[in-house]
Amino acid sequence: MSTAITRTLSRFCGDTAGAAVVEFAIVANVFIAFVMGIVYVAIMLFNNASLNWAVADAARLASINPAATQSDIAAVINTRLSSFGLSNANVQFAISTLNGLQTAHIGANYQQSYTIPFVSTFHLTFNSDAYVPVSP
Repeated sequence: MSTAITRTLSRFCGDTAGAAVVEFAIVANVFIAFVMGIVYVAIMLFNNASLNWAVADAARLASINPAATQSDIAAVINTRLSSFGLSNANVQFAISTLNGLQTAHIGANYQQSYTIPFVSTFHLTFNSDAYVPVSP
């Protein structure tokens, strides 16, 4: 009787047919969470870069066109953001004189919400500023 139990146990311990499935079940959750984290960070970096690019476009407009107004600058920024599928930004535009040179300051920010499964929803505010000399 003890030899039958020993034989059965030795056959069971030597069988590794389901080991890969068990190992995958242990590691898969961590791997999927890690990949989702990378994707969310990439989305956040894209949103930040998109806002920076939109502000840079508005800075070019302010540099070339000294008659540009707050609404012109806001239109350039929000048009660029909407082309990326992002929400409108709050835009600030001011012209000041620094060391005898007229300089335009363009600032924009917007808030984006992210919902990560099994974690929570959180909000990030993206900001971008540009200072550019204004041609007389």
